[in-house]
Amino acid sequence: MTKSWAVAGWCLAGLTPTVLLWLLLHDVINDPTWGNPTFHLYIVSFAALLALIMAILMRVAAGQLRDPRVLFLSLAFMGIAGIFLTHGLTTPGELVPNNPWVAVSSPFALFVGALCLMLATVHWTPRVADLIVGRQRLITFVFAGFLLGYGAIAIGTSLAAQPHPSGSTAAANSSDGYAEYGSAPKATTSVTMEGMVTPASGPVVSTPFDGLFAFLEQPLVSNTLATLTLILLGLVIIHYFRIYRASRNPLSAGFFFSAIFIAQAQISIFSSTMWHASWWEYHILMVVALGAAFTGLVREYSQSGSLQGVVGGLLLRDTIVQLQRGYTDVIVALVEAVEAKDPYTRGHTQRVAEISVLIGQNLGLSGERLKTLNQAAMLHDIGKISVPDSILNKPGKLTDAEFSIVKEHPARGHRIIQNVRSLQQEVAGIRHHHERLDGSGYPDGLKGNAIPLDARIIAVADVFDALTSARPYRGPWTSERAFQILDEEAGSKLDVDCVAALRRVLAVWSGQTRLRSDEGEMAARASEFAMLDSRVEVVQAPTGG
Repeated sequence: MTKSWAVAGWCLAGLTPTVLLWLLLHDVINDPTWGNPTFHLYIVSFAALLALIMAILMRVAAGQLRDPRVLFLSLAFMGIAGIFLTHGLTTPGELVPNNPWVAVSSPFALFVGALCLMLATVHWTPRVADLIVGRQRLITFVFAGFLLGYGAIAIGTSLAAQPHPSGSTAAANSSDGYAEYGSAPKATTSVTMEGMVTPASGPVVSTPFDGLFAFLEQPLVSNTLATLTLILLGLVIIHYFRIYRASRNPLSAGFFFSAIFIAQAQISIFSSTMWHASWWEYHILMVVALGAAFTGLVREYSQSGSLQGVVGGLLLRDTIVQLQRGYTDVIVALVEAVEAKDPYTRGHTQRVAEISVLIGQNLGLSGERLKTLNQAAMLHDIGKISVPDSILNKPGKLTDAEFSIVKEHPARGHRIIQNVRSLQQEVAGIRHHHERLDGSGYPDGLKGNAIPLDARIIAVADVFDALTSARPYRGPWTSERAFQILDEEAGSKLDVDCVAALRRVLAVWSGQTRLRSDEGEMAARASEFAMLDSRVEVVQAPTGG
């Protein structure tokens, strides 16, 4: 409850700029003017620099992870950086005279950024994903070429339309020079796109913009563009809020608040007048928005020490949230029933599901297969609902007879699920997650490839989580120590490819795979479940059931 209130509080704080904007626009508080083109150029350039840094970092991660979502993240920040920089460089009176490019560039930058951010939330089909990833260098070069071309046309045509008079910068910094590019009072100005204004008596320089891009200044187009931007950002906000609510990690929080601030910047652009405080607000919001994304990245990097691990972690959390949204009422009810009997199960099943999805992703399973795998892993211990509480909650070691009852839980889980039509694909993973390659497992003693792949994946995830989780009689093992057991069992009891896949994803994740419950909850479990194999007396390592 406390965490939910904290999230709500942060969300309300994030909306404070919109409240301030309303107060300024309705003259509840004074909306003073401050015409300073030089500062405008500086603050816009700083925002563009932050976006460029994020674009470079995301592009590096895109090359490492080869995921379309990371590519679109890099394009989002690249688009904001390039077009927003053009907005700054076309500041009237600095490098160029009064021109329409400065008016359209900032909302256009937000639209391009919002579109790419939304595309970065899409779970692409494997075929489309391969197509995008295979051409990501070409896509990046074409997009960069578009941005360079846009900037060159904007600045070049503005300079060519009217020679920049000598000393105009100095004039721009004087109070007399402000009227040249729109710092006149609201009553004497006409509002154009993004709140840029042209004094009623001031000249507007004619540029090729009037023929090529004049449609961008049409009210219908500008209003539609602003509306689409807000809709796209709304989808992005919802997406990252779901990830943040599930994981509380800094990067998802950074993107969540960044999208909130960019959306409010769009509102400020659409409703404010040039040089007024309400107009300056959107420039500050853009700096804050990009700073929030950058801060989230830095904080996450400080925890993992790997850019690939940081972004890869965000993608996994994204995938997990998407898969969880597909849970049926049946799954929710069954998992809750087991959790009510066994306080350990909630943390264990969630982590096993996450680790299983990681392994499945690394092995190249499709989105539909990952959904099935995730749900099977969530339900893999559902058969424990029929295990007596006296055994589940026994503080000491289980007797052979008690352990025999525990060993029945895969088959019992199978019986529970087999008549649920929507979960037929999950049955194999539930029944066979304790089978071993050499036939020593249970309940059917299957060998080798006769064990379904989902069950082999869940088995590796189950053993790894058991070894690296706290137990009443010991603390959690390190990943390195756990892999000593996994490597010894690989090929004889555990699937070699699954163990290798887990090692690869852990190398990327740098230890972030496990969203661990607090140690108090973990230590509360006093029961010991199925053992890894006959060597358990030596290593004392339960498999997690």
